[in-house]
Amino acid sequence: MVSNLSKRVRKPGEHKTSAAVRARILETAFAVISKHGYSGTTMAKVATNAALPIGSVYWHFESKDLLLTAMIEESFLRWRHETAERNKPRPGENFEAHVTRIFGSESNPRYFAADFWRLGVILSVEKSVPEQTAREQFLKIREMQRDELTSWWRATLPQQLLEHLPQLPRKLSMFTLTMQDGNAIAGTSGESLDDFQTTLASCLIHLVSQAQSSIEAAPDKKKRPRSSAAHTA
Repeated sequence: MVSNLSKRVRKPGEHKTSAAVRARILETAFAVISKHGYSGTTMAKVATNAALPIGSVYWHFESKDLLLTAMIEESFLRWRHETAERNKPRPGENFEAHVTRIFGSESNPRYFAADFWRLGVILSVEKSVPEQTAREQFLKIREMQRDELTSWWRATLPQQLLEHLPQLPRKLSMFTLTMQDGNAIAGTSGESLDDFQTTLASCLIHLVSQAQSSIEAAPDKKKRPRSSAAHTA
């Protein structure tokens, strides 16, 4: 399990309004980190912007690390709830149709939630930061996404191609996450690609097309006559 938020044990004295306060802190923290960046985000700044005593912030989140962890979890779970069923391969759907639908369709929401992915990538790159729990949580989510994409594309790629290149689904999923990482980093400076999703879909389709061409050309190579030099020898 990535998160156990729904089973969070209430602290002594916690009352019904605590859930609303907690949600308010998280929403404010996202706004603060978007405006001031990772280094400029402090518990005190979150408290000020949420119009809460700093003690309230620390009561819900004992450290910045745990606050960032909850931000990643909450954002991921919200996105997951909205997209999990929609993006699974449909019966009979091939690879091209699948990636075009989840990445290339303007009617579909973005596959990755910018909030949790961008924050997680920042924490992964900034290895010197003390927020180990938040980083580890994001890496678990990233691994889960990689495995999910791999399983989807193993089910949609042609069997002949899978027999020839059994690691192709995993390589495609790793390529997808690597590209997403780069776009998330670019987004921190306002340079992310607006058409990133459709570009990614095109890249994936091209890579599979190239792989398919390689196995179609393989028998021709076997049948190719020897060169004149070989005959002479």
